[in-house]
Amino acid sequence: MVVSRVLVVRHDPTVPLGYLEAVLPATTEEVWLDRGDPLPDPTAFDGVIVLGGSMGAYDEDLFAFLAPQKVFLRKAVAVGVPVLGICLGCQLLADALGGAAYLAPGWEATFSTCELTPAGRTDPVVRHLGEPVFILHQDTWDPPPGSTVLAHTDRYLQAFRLGSALGIQPHPETPPEVAAEWLEQIGADRFAAVGVDHGQLVESMEAARSESQHRAIAMFRAWLAAI
Repeated sequence: MVVSRVLVVRHDPTVPLGYLEAVLPATTEEVWLDRGDPLPDPTAFDGVIVLGGSMGAYDEDLFAFLAPQKVFLRKAVAVGVPVLGICLGCQLLADALGGAAYLAPGWEATFSTCELTPAGRTDPVVRHLGEPVFILHQDTWDPPPGSTVLAHTDRYLQAFRLGSALGIQPHPETPPEVAAEWLEQIGADRFAAVGVDHGQLVESMEAARSESQHRAIAMFRAWLAAI
């Protein structure tokens, strides 16, 4: 199947496409929910990608676009449209499909591998999380009923599948310079309190930039090929 239309749902100007940009088809469309763009009919697209953002999936009182976005995601998955949710996108998917998204006990900030479940090791997309990947979040999620958990760290779940939905908590799309901006915005003191040297974390990402970019592109191509 030739993918002709992919929709990217965006929430935050500080969250760029990153390595995703290299693999998206030329006909990709974007909606910026924070700018008031309306959500289209998901059935008009071959696939939907939901990016991250600084808000929580539970912040419906603060961000009016979150509740209708969950309705949109439920409809997309109900009719079999492939949806890839990254970080906030993963949390939104989990919540929309009957799980839950909520404030985690503490931040997770790392550049490391995920532990893959047996299903994750054979998943054409998630298997790439078995190599070092950037992880940054203050929220976590419970998997929806009937879903398959594909990856985790020693602290939090990192990936699941349910029907046409794939949620991944890490940020494989994020280059080191963007990670550095996010970490600076959040504040070094938050990470020092949990034993994370954010400068060292970014240095590790920079040293592995080429490999990370290659893996991210392979990962996103695998998702596009599957839809």
